[in-house]
Amino acid sequence: MTASTDDTRAVRISRRLWLGLPMVGGVAWLLSAVRPASAQQVQKASLLAKAVERIPGDPQDARWQNADSLDVPLAPQAMVKPRVFEAGIKLLTARALYDPDRIAILLTWRDATTDARIGGTGAFRDAVAIEFPGDPVNGIPYFAMGEPDKPVVIYQWKADWQFAGEGDEDGLNPRMVADWYPYSGRAAGEIAKATDYANNGDRTFVTSWQAGNSLGDRNLQGRTPIEKLQAEGFGTLTTLPGERQDASGKAAWKEGTWSLILTFPRAQDRFVFSAGMTVPIAFAAWDGAKRERGGEKSVSTWYFMSLEKPIGALAYVSPILAFLGVAAVQVWGLRRLRRPAAQGGKEA
Repeated sequence: MTASTDDTRAVRISRRLWLGLPMVGGVAWLLSAVRPASAQQVQKASLLAKAVERIPGDPQDARWQNADSLDVPLAPQAMVKPRVFEAGIKLLTARALYDPDRIAILLTWRDATTDARIGGTGAFRDAVAIEFPGDPVNGIPYFAMGEPDKPVVIYQWKADWQFAGEGDEDGLNPRMVADWYPYSGRAAGEIAKATDYANNGDRTFVTSWQAGNSLGDRNLQGRTPIEKLQAEGFGTLTTLPGERQDASGKAAWKEGTWSLILTFPRAQDRFVFSAGMTVPIAFAAWDGAKRERGGEKSVSTWYFMSLEKPIGALAYVSPILAFLGVAAVQVWGLRRLRRPAAQGGKEA
């Protein structure tokens, strides 16, 4: 009787172990299936860009409010001349979204005044920029304008480009009088704008525009307030040709805060921003009221932006199906094991 009882207990223990292994394996697989989603949230990059069907153009849109945010401290650019020793803009807040074609970054920062109309040599614009490697496969370049053979791509928003139409010559200098602007296409006594020389006059007399300088290209400025540039180190900053100017953006100033939505293509010259990819990103800002321009600016070091990889419905359904499959195997195995035990009991 004792030997028979021990044998029965041994059979029961081995049967439980046999049945428990599929359950343990199923639970482990279930946890591993849902782990990528939680890991992406817990161990996320500095800035997580969420996927949306279409990028919203309103910074108050709920999708922006629900997006991941990153506060970016800025420091004065004091590495090379011309240096500054106090940051005009000390903090940016960044949010990011992406759709099938483009990436959008919402930037907000405090600025007591708007400097969007340049009416003389002593006035300077508000501006902000983002930067990322021209080709992340080649490694991370130096955050300050890149380095030889490791270029960076820069998108810079310029306040005067966006609001140029609101600050025309007559608006900046009311009651001004002119006899005649030759070669402008304007009649005597009319105030000429730079665009008049290209539309009805002779653009040769807008020398910077005629020379191909983007800062004088009123057609480009009328199309987008974002300039795309590239650099491979200090002193190498170069604007890209008009056909490669592919960004768009719109900013608004309200109660001492700028809000800018800057969008650009996921497909760049040397790589594509793909879902699940993490790319270094840096920021810079200029406060026109503090006479910041060119190298006189506030900058950040590298942060990292990761494009969230959406989890398909199969990732949620498959663990359930697997669990049900494990349960079915257990039921089948239990019945198979019970048959010999029942037959043994009858014989006993």
